[in-house]
Amino acid sequence: MSEYVTLVNRTESPLTGTWDSRSSTINPGKNEFTREKAERFRAQHPVMGSEDPQIGGIIFKLGILEDRDDVSPLTPEFLARFDGCIEKWDRSKLLGARPSEVVAGDNGLYGMNDWRRGQPLESSFVNPK
Repeated sequence: MSEYVTLVNRTESPLTGTWDSRSSTINPGKNEFTREKAERFRAQHPVMGSEDPQIGGIIFKLGILEDRDDVSPLTPEFLARFDGCIEKWDRSKLLGARPSEVVAGDNGLYGMNDWRRGQPLESSFVNPK
């Protein structure tokens, strides 16, 4: 039997959580989900740039009431402090850390024609007897 918990959206806008390939809308305020879904949805919505790398504390946009998570509202002014953050860590708390930056790179995704270039057209299997 699944345990239902109260998941609180601390922001002023609806959020989307994905579980079992299905999207669920999490409206501002209190919502009811199974514990498993609620924990996954909370993990999907950290405030980027809020994790303290020294102690591991992090701010989430969602909180589970039964777990005594912080469920106080997150104002747009508070969230604006973290605009532009692309990772969970708060780099200002890392000694000697350089700012993170987004760089163009090779993501491993290619079109079919790019993949075929350089590949043999015919392949054969030789049975080593």
